[in-house]
Parts: sequence; C-alpha cells; structure tokens
Amino acid sequence: MTIETSHETTDVDTLSIVPIVPEELTELEGEIGAFRRGERAAAQFQSFRLRQGIYGQRQADAHMYRVKIPGGILTAAQLEALGDIARDYAPLGKGHITTRENVQYHHVPLEDTARVMRRLNQAGLSSREACGNTVRNVVTCPLAGVCRDEVFDVVPYLTAFVRYFVRKPFTQNMPRKFKPSFSPCASDCAVAPFHDIGFVAQVREVDGELRQGFRIHVGGGSSIMPRAAKPLYDFVPVEEYLRVSEAILRVFNKADMLRKNRMMARIKVLIDRIGLDAFREQVEAELREPWAAEPIDPTRWMLRRYEPTPPPAVAANGHGHDDAAFQRWRQTNVVPQRQPGYAAAYVTVPLGDLSAAQFHGLAALTRRYANGQARATVEQNLALRWVPEGKLYDLWRELVALDLGEAGAQEITDITSCPGTDSCKLGITSSMGLNRALRRALDGEDLSDPLVRKLHIKISGCPNGCGRHHLGNIGFHGAAVKSPDGRQVPAYELFVGGEYEGGRFHFAERAGEKIPAHRVPEAVRRILAHYRAERLPGEEFNAFVQRVGPAAIGQLVAGLRPIEAEAAADLFVDFDRSAAYRVERGEGECAV
Repeated sequence: MTIETSHETTDVDTLSIVPIVPEELTELEGEIGAFRRGERAAAQFQSFRLRQGIYGQRQADAHMYRVKIPGGILTAAQLEALGDIARDYAPLGKGHITTRENVQYHHVPLEDTARVMRRLNQAGLSSREACGNTVRNVVTCPLAGVCRDEVFDVVPYLTAFVRYFVRKPFTQNMPRKFKPSFSPCASDCAVAPFHDIGFVAQVREVDGELRQGFRIHVGGGSSIMPRAAKPLYDFVPVEEYLRVSEAILRVFNKADMLRKNRMMARIKVLIDRIGLDAFREQVEAELREPWAAEPIDPTRWMLRRYEPTPPPAVAANGHGHDDAAFQRWRQTNVVPQRQPGYAAAYVTVPLGDLSAAQFHGLAALTRRYANGQARATVEQNLALRWVPEGKLYDLWRELVALDLGEAGAQEITDITSCPGTDSCKLGITSSMGLNRALRRALDGEDLSDPLVRKLHIKISGCPNGCGRHHLGNIGFHGAAVKSPDGRQVPAYELFVGGEYEGGRFHFAERAGEKIPAHRVPEAVRRILAHYRAERLPGEEFNAFVQRVGPAAIGQLVAGLRPIEAEAAADLFVDFDRSAAYRVERGEGECAV
C-alpha cells in the first residue's frame, strides 16, 4: 500500500520521515574500523558517533543506540524491525521508549551498531542526529491529525521541520542540543514551554483572511536550571515558520559565549543572560541576512498523507461487553477520534520497555485493528489510531495476551523514568528500580479516588531530568546521602506540584528533603494519605500543594531522612543491585 505526499509517493511500510542516506552506513562501518585501528582519536570518533545516534554507556565498550522517531510515528514494518533489533542485537532483548518518543537499545557492542543501522534503514528508520549537539527528535501529540480539538494537523509541518534541518551543516555542532515540539491545539500536549523551541498551532485573521500559523516559544528546559520557554512570537504564518526557526537556530549557533562552558550552553542560558527582547532583536537582525532574503516554502519537505485513512467505520457494538477489566481499560486508555466511529487506544508500556515478541505482536495488532501504524508517546507508551470502536474489545484481549493490556494510561501507576544507573554515565540512582518499587507499592493502595488516580509520578536518575521529574505532580531525581558512619545511601530529591496538561504549565518545586531510595514508597504513601485527609472538597493536588506550600509536604517525609546507626542493610544497596551503593558518575556525552 502506498500513500501520496505533495512531492513523492511513499510506501507506508517504509515511511521515511528522516531521509535515508545509504552512504552513512558505509561511513559508520569505516569509522568504526578506523577507530579500532587507532586511526581516529577518541574525541573525534565520539563526536562522529553521537551524530549517528550512538551514545557511550557507563559500562566499558557498551553503547546505547537511539532510534530517532519524529512525531513518534511508526509503521507496522518498522515495529517489526525494532523487534528484530531487540532480538538480534540488544543483549537485554528489549527496546526502551523514551520521554522524547524515541526507542533506545542498551549494551550494544560497537561493531553491532552498524548492523543495527542497516536494519533500521531497510525499514525507513534513522538514528541521524538522535544524539549530539544537534536538532534532536521532534515530539508531538499522539492524537495529532485525529484530535477532536486540534486547530489543524501539525504533522506535515513537523515533517518539514525535521527534513529541513537534518544534516544541515550549521546544526551539526551547535553549542548544545536543541529539542523541538509541535502541539496541534491550545491544550499544548507536546508542552511547548518545556522545550528549546515549541510550536503551538494557531489560526488568525490577517488582512481579512484566516491564516494558519504557530505561536513560537523559545528557551525552555529543566535540569538544575529549569526555565519555561516564553512566546517569542505570538503568531508566525506557516509560510514563515521555517525561516524564523532557522534564524533562531543561527543566533543560537553564533552565541560564542555559550561555547565556553558546555554545561551552561542551552539556548535558555542565552535568553536568561541577554533577555527575551534582546534575543528577538538578534533573530530579526538574522532575518535581514542574505540567506533569509527569500521565503522558505515548507511544502517541498512536507509529508501530507503520512498514514493510510480507513473508510468510514461501520457501526458495531464496541460498548456492550461487561468485562470489568475491559471497561476499566476503555475508560482510561481509549479516546474517541474526531472521525466518527474510530478511537485511539493507548497501550500502557510499563517502564517503557518492550520485548522483541511484544514489538512483533504490536505490529500484527496495528494491521489487524488499526491502520498499520502506532505512535510512541512522551509518557513512554504507544497509541494505536483508527481503531473501529466495535473492535476495541478484541484489541484489548490481544493486548492482554501480550502483557500490554494494563489500564491506567497516564494515571498515577503509569510512572515514567529514565534508565538511570542501568546504563547512563550521569546516573546516580536506579530510577528504573524505583519505578518498579513504586508500582508494587501502589498496587496495595486504594486508588479509587479519581483525584488521586489522575496524578503523575516521574523519576529521573540524576538532576538532568530525562525522566521529566519537574513535570510530575510528584517528582524525584537521584541523589545520595550519608549515614552517620560515612556510608553512602542512594536517595532522591522530592519535587511537588508540576503541571503540563490542558494548556497549563508549572514546574514542580523542591520540597526540601532527600529521601533514602528504599523509603520513597513510604514517602509517596504519606503524601497521598495527607492529601486525601486534608484537601478541600474537590481540591486537586497541585492546588493543595500551592495552598499548604511545598515545604509542608517536605515536612511530612522529613522523618524518613535520618539514617540510624543500625539501619537495615538494604538501605545501603540500590534497587535491583546486590553490591553496596556508592556514587559512580562518569563524564556524560550530552555536552560533547
């Protein structure tokens, strides 16, 4: 089956948003050989492989391979390719969905990375510029194109943005990485304020004519210096957004002050130093340069018909099944599309991990029940679109058989976390281990209260925030504390009150306490119990936090901080580990 674009015909099973350049595979094989023979300096090779999406791990000679998936869009054939890679080249036998809609594999030997690239390219997938100081993966709402509230479909403009900037010479070694997002409606589900650049769809009347365009936010990010991206322009017509984007990127790339310290080199730092107005002046000066003299028409790079659209759905009974587990899943994981008779079904993926068999099983389900495609989400899940409502029950039963039929997508038990010390050089704690422990703890909690169920818990293994802890109603990032006798204990900083849904945005605030890792589940229990007992009628968690103050939440768990002289031995061992804990933080490659 093929779908047409404005300038090409694309096989739907090998949909290539990032154009595949076969010579890059040959180049990777050659550079690996040259590096092994000692013909490439380590720093030179490192910079090269990062642009190919290959990241060094804390384990010697092991690599994380990151697949760049613009908009999270995956065809059935691409899911099968990802499954093949998990089976054939990933020692852990799984792939990991990230909070940027990518898929990563860990512990991959260097020589196998070229074999992984070959299999990806065969399916129309790429890892180009998934790492390094480049334009990183572009995220969007998994409902873009089918959302009932969208202003217009942003995916064609997202694909144009990806294709226009990938491999562009001046974006290959910018001061730091640059993360974009596209949101199709005012709810801003791709969270523009969280990004280096964020686009939010708008329609405005200009000279008596309705025009499509974007509000463009610039300068967001988390880590130790959280900043909300501010609107640089309230409205930029779609005919101009690439030209304005390039001007922004050129100003960023020319900011030599940022190159003095790569740890303080994100675009948010530049805007913090000179102010948004001065930054805007630089952008407008850049737009007067010769390169910007002509408009940049996005249609050349747009992919308009990026998915097959089924015919109108035939009315069928998708609601009558009385299975309580199905009804619960339907309530939490299914969203009606704007196309009558169709729904998007979220697949809850615990910890974001999928086995080879699950990748292959999901590929089959997309063909049988959806439109042959899926979407990765920033919540580390998948969404299947164009599911006829009458087929939801059968889809759910098959998801259950794949161990993927869990309800509660984007609820309190759907915890997001980065890999932490499982693989990351910068990791301080086992964030994935804490994720598992919290899921077990919440299994024993009464979660019937809808205001409790809707909470988000997010975990990062270090302050850099890959688990998006600053966006959680309850967030944690890895830390360490010491016992009275000087032994190190894995711990977490507590944050509360983050918000990013419905067009509202607020960073979580530090509650003032470090909590030993094994006591974090008890901390969550205490916070939830206090919220239930002390909130006002109908008061949501964030409003409660603002009323009582983050410090008051911290006081609830302050008694968990002290390490007694005779503390239990497991307090000194991180989750899923056997050896005594100590901080082993290497030099990360994000700033290389």
